[in-house]
Amino acid sequence: MSKQFKTVLFIIFLLSGASGLIYQTVWIRLAFASFGIILPVLSVTISVFMAGLALGSWLGGKYIDAFSKKLKISSALFYCAAEVIIACGALIVPKLFGLGQYLLLNVGTSDSGLYLLLSALMLSACLLPWCFSMGVTFPFMMSFIKQTDEAQNSSFSFLYTANVIGAVIGVLGAAILWIEILGFSGTLLIAATFNLAAALLAFTLYAQNKNKRVVNTDKHESFEPLAAKITLPFSEKLVVLVLFVTGFSSLSMEVAWTRAYSPVLGTMIYAFAFLLAGYLFASWLGTRLYRRDIMKGKIKSRPVLIMLLSLFSFLPVLINDPQIFVHGTAYTVLSYNIYVYLFQVLVSIFPLCFVLGYITPSLIDSYSQGDPKRAGKIYAVNTLGCILGPIVTSYLLLPLLGVKSVLIFFALSYTVLFFLCINKIKPAVRNTAIVITALFTAVSIFWSSSYEVPKFEKAVVKRDYAATVVATANDKDGLNLLVNGYGITSKTTITKVMAHLPLAYHKGNPESALVICFGMGTTYRSLLSWDINVTAVELAPGVVSVFPIFYEDAQKVLDNPKGKIIIDDGRRFLMRTPEKFDVITLDPPPPLQSAGSSLLYSREFYKLAKLRLKENGILQQWIPGNDIYYIACMTKALKEEFTYVKAFISMEGFGIHLIASMSPLDELTPEDIVARLPQKASDDLIEWLPKQFDAKIIFHLMKEVSVEYIIAKGEIIYGKNFVLTDNTPYNEYYLLLK
Repeated sequence: MSKQFKTVLFIIFLLSGASGLIYQTVWIRLAFASFGIILPVLSVTISVFMAGLALGSWLGGKYIDAFSKKLKISSALFYCAAEVIIACGALIVPKLFGLGQYLLLNVGTSDSGLYLLLSALMLSACLLPWCFSMGVTFPFMMSFIKQTDEAQNSSFSFLYTANVIGAVIGVLGAAILWIEILGFSGTLLIAATFNLAAALLAFTLYAQNKNKRVVNTDKHESFEPLAAKITLPFSEKLVVLVLFVTGFSSLSMEVAWTRAYSPVLGTMIYAFAFLLAGYLFASWLGTRLYRRDIMKGKIKSRPVLIMLLSLFSFLPVLINDPQIFVHGTAYTVLSYNIYVYLFQVLVSIFPLCFVLGYITPSLIDSYSQGDPKRAGKIYAVNTLGCILGPIVTSYLLLPLLGVKSVLIFFALSYTVLFFLCINKIKPAVRNTAIVITALFTAVSIFWSSSYEVPKFEKAVVKRDYAATVVATANDKDGLNLLVNGYGITSKTTITKVMAHLPLAYHKGNPESALVICFGMGTTYRSLLSWDINVTAVELAPGVVSVFPIFYEDAQKVLDNPKGKIIIDDGRRFLMRTPEKFDVITLDPPPPLQSAGSSLLYSREFYKLAKLRLKENGILQQWIPGNDIYYIACMTKALKEEFTYVKAFISMEGFGIHLIASMSPLDELTPEDIVARLPQKASDDLIEWLPKQFDAKIIFHLMKEVSVEYIIAKGEIIYGKNFVLTDNTPYNEYYLLLK
C-alpha cells in the first residue's frame, strides 16, 4: 500500500475527528439553550454521542462486509455516504433541538424526574442518527482497507491516531477561532465542510484503487510492513472488561473534572476546551507511541500499562488539592494562574490520558486483528462504558459521594484491573506498585482535601445533580456561597439594590416581581419587603436549601404566602410561564465569561423577558465588573429589544445596574427614589449600612452613565454591527477581539 494512500487516509480521519469534536462542542452548547444549563444535559449529550458511536461501530462492523459483497458496492462508498449524512446533521440538529424544546415546555420544572427523563429521550432522538453515522466510519473504512490489503492487522490504531489529533484541532479551532468569528451556525458549516471533504477524498481513494486487491503478503508492501505481531495480552474476557472499565471511567472522570478543576481554572469555556484538548492530546501521544512500537516490532506490556493506570488515576485527587496550592486563604487567589493550570493538567491528568491513549488502540488491534467486525464489536464495548459512565456519575455518584470520592472510586477500579493481571508483571515491579498504590489510596482518603468542600468552619454542604453547594456563615469566614468550589456571591447591599431600584422606577403600584438566579436569596427577600407577589427561579436545588444559613428570619421569608421559589432554568421558565410581572430582575452567576452565561445576556433572552413584562414593566440586569468589552455587547443587546434603558454604576463602583422598559423611565433624583420606597423596603435597603447612613446615600453613590456612550465604546472594539446573541456569545468567546 502506497505512502500516498496512507497519507490520504490520515487526512480523511483527521477531518472526520475534527468535525466530530466541533459537533460535540456546539451541540452541547445548543442543548443547554434548549433544555437547560444543567449537568444532566451535558452528561446525556455526551452519553448519546458515545451511544451513537458504539451502535455504529458494532452494527457497521457486523454488516459492512456482507452488504458490500451482496450489493457489490465498495465499503469506501458506504463511508462516503456516512460522511454526507453527518454533514446534514449540521443543519438539522439545531432545528430538532428547537422542536424538542417546544414539545417539552409543559412537562414540568427542570428538576422533575419526568422532565429529566423526557429531555434525555428527546436529546437521544435528536442526536442518535448523526452519531450513529459517525460510529460506522471506523468499520466502513477498515473494511475498505481490508478489501485493498488483506495483510493489514492494525488499521484501527492508524485511523484512531488520525481521528484523535483531528479531535484536538476541532475542539481548539472551535473554541479559539471559529465560534468567535462565525458564531455557532458558521462553525457547524465548517464541520459539515470537513465531512464533505472527507467524503470526496474517500471517493478519490475508491476510484484510484477499485480494481486493486493485494492478497499475497510476501510480495507486496503491506499496510504495516514492519508491524509487530499483535497478540492478546491476556484472555478475551479480560480484554473486554478492561476496555469497558477504561471507557466507563475515562468519561466519568472527565465529567468529574469539570467540577474538580473549576475553582482553579474558572468556569470559562476556554478552561473546559483546553482541559479536553489536553486529554485528547495526551491520548494522541500515547497512540503515536503505540504506532511507533508496532513499527519497531515490540509493544509495551499491557499488564504493566494497567498497573500504571492504577497509579496515575490517583494524581487528579492528589495534585488538585487546595492544601497544596492555597494555605488558609480564599481560593480565588490562584483561580486564573496559567502556571497552576499547566502544572495541574500536565502532572495530574496527562500521564493517565497518555496511557489510555496507548492501551485502548493496542487492545482493540490485538482483539480485532484488522477484522472490522471484531473491531466494531470491541470498540462498541469501550464506547458502551463511555455511554454509561457520565450518566451514572452525574445522576448518582456525584450527588451521593462528591468529586473527591468519585475520583478515588475510579482510581480503585483501575487498581482492581491491576490485581486481575498482576501475575503477568515481574515481582519486583508489582510489589513496588502495590506499595505505592496503598500509599496513594491512604493519602487520598485520609489526608487530601477538595475544592468542592473547603475547610471553612461550620460549612454546610449540599450536593445534587446540578452542583455541589457550600455555604458558610460564621465570624471567621463571613457569609459566602460557593457552587462547585467557585465563589458566587457574598453579603452586599448591591443585591438589595437589584430589587429596590427597578421597583422604585416602576410607574404605579407594582404587584409582582420575578427574580432569576436566587443566589443567597437577598434580592428575593428584599422584593418581599414591598409586600408584592414574588417568584424566584433557581437552577441548583442546593442553592435554595442553604438559604436559612444566611438569615435569621429565613423561615419567615420562606413561609411568606406571597413568595414562591421554583427550581428551573431561568430562561426555560420564561418560555413556559404564562404569567407576567411588573419587574424582572436577574443577577447571573459570575464571572461574565462563564460557559453558557450569554443565555441570560443575549438579545434572544431579552426578547423573551420582554414578553413576560406587564405594561410599564421594568427589567433590571446586573453586570458585574467594569470591563467595557463585556458591558458594551450586553448593553447593546438590551437596547435593541427595549426602547428605554438606563445604566447606573453600582454604589461600590463595581459593576453596572441596567434597567429597561418599553415605557419611558422617569428622571429621578436620589431623594425621589427614596420617597417611592415603602418603609419596610427602606429599612431593608439600609439593613447592612452603618447606622449614621440613610437610603439616600446609596443612590447618591450610584452614578448614571450614558447608554449611548457605552455602546459607542463597544463599536470601537467590535465595529458597528456587534450585538450579543445566542449565535454570537461574545462574552464567552473573546480571545481574538480582546
